[in-house]
Amino acid sequence: MYVANASMSSSDGELLFYTNGCDVFNKEHEVMENGDNINPGAWHDDRCNVLGAYPATRGVLSLPIPKSDDIYYLFHQAVVFQTQPVLDAFVNKQYFSIIDMNQNGGVGEVSEKNKLILEDTLQSGDLTAVQHANNEDWWVMMPKRHSNKYFRALFTANGVEGIFEQEIGDPTTPGSNGGGQAMFTPDGTKYVKYNPVNGIFIFDFDRETGELSNYQHVAVKGDSAFAGGAAISANSRFLYISAETKFFQFDLEADDIAASQVFLDEYDGFQSPFAATFRLCQLAPDCKIYCACGNSADVLHVVNNPDEKGFACDFVQHGVQLAEYNSFSIPNFPNYRLGTGQPACMPVAAGEVEEVEAGVLVYPNPARGQVAVVFPQPLPHSSEVMLFNAVGTRVLQQSLKPGETETEIDLSGLPDGLYFWEVRSATEMLGSGKVIVTK
Repeated sequence: MYVANASMSSSDGELLFYTNGCDVFNKEHEVMENGDNINPGAWHDDRCNVLGAYPATRGVLSLPIPKSDDIYYLFHQAVVFQTQPVLDAFVNKQYFSIIDMNQNGGVGEVSEKNKLILEDTLQSGDLTAVQHANNEDWWVMMPKRHSNKYFRALFTANGVEGIFEQEIGDPTTPGSNGGGQAMFTPDGTKYVKYNPVNGIFIFDFDRETGELSNYQHVAVKGDSAFAGGAAISANSRFLYISAETKFFQFDLEADDIAASQVFLDEYDGFQSPFAATFRLCQLAPDCKIYCACGNSADVLHVVNNPDEKGFACDFVQHGVQLAEYNSFSIPNFPNYRLGTGQPACMPVAAGEVEEVEAGVLVYPNPARGQVAVVFPQPLPHSSEVMLFNAVGTRVLQQSLKPGETETEIDLSGLPDGLYFWEVRSATEMLGSGKVIVTK
């Protein structure tokens, strides 16, 4: 993946669609009907054709429309390139597109595309969202570039109902654009924005009104990075800052947040194939925090225990091997579970067995070396089991004969990571789910 990406899965973990900022793809890895040419313009024509992806840092995210399980809004930002008065590229348009999963037999279509929400100079890298206090609607935050102005959209079952503005705190300054990351705490009470030029901006957030308050600025000691990222632990307490070659933790509950800074580690020089420095980060469904590299590389860094203070958080450089190269990119996931009564994430216990809709069992999970797939009854038809990596590339396919009740899959050649499995016959999906592969 390269810079811009977002994906959406069902509540059962089945992939629905994903995007690279250029086109929207369905679960069959084909361009969805009417899903081509999002973010139209010269930047799209040049970058999508050359790179196969849209360079807009965290410039896309997807939200389910309130009170619907089948309609999704894709919020995406367009970049303009200019040569005068100075050479520059920046976000100047905020769009949305609508994805209807009821269409085309469940593979979906883009029913509306490139609908303009806001035209202004926006801070690249800072698009994020949090659920409203009513636990149905959403606030979508879009800070203005080189300013202390914050735009926020109210997203309801009726669509985008309004754009609101607020000026608060210090402005971001030239050189900060696209070099950082913004997010809400998983509990929705704070909004945090970081870039190496300006440091950390922390606000209290009112989920009812969408208002920011109680601004705090925290400098990152020893930060001389060009670009970096940030993520917050599932318990909403610990903030992690990836500053290119250095990695830090801050305690958001400390009386003096700046004084709580812990220097966790410094880049160790690892390359695969390019320097695996630190960049964008994301809290994952397994409660770990994963960080992409600042160059093209086939590894991720990982914080194994983000809820723990100091070195107990267990930050591991290049701790996850990817099947493909990734350039600067990490999914842009808000906390979809906020307000549902469910935790923001759930750790995966060793030996866990996953049972899904048709009763197919996959175990152990996490798996080492091989995994067993057990069917609730003999297969009536020839079928196949397939495994996809985290970016949707099929990495394994194994044929199944009629009458089989169990099979084993050899995982020894796969890198560590999260994979998605499917069991299909020619006419139906027999089961699907997730499995973690580990050495």
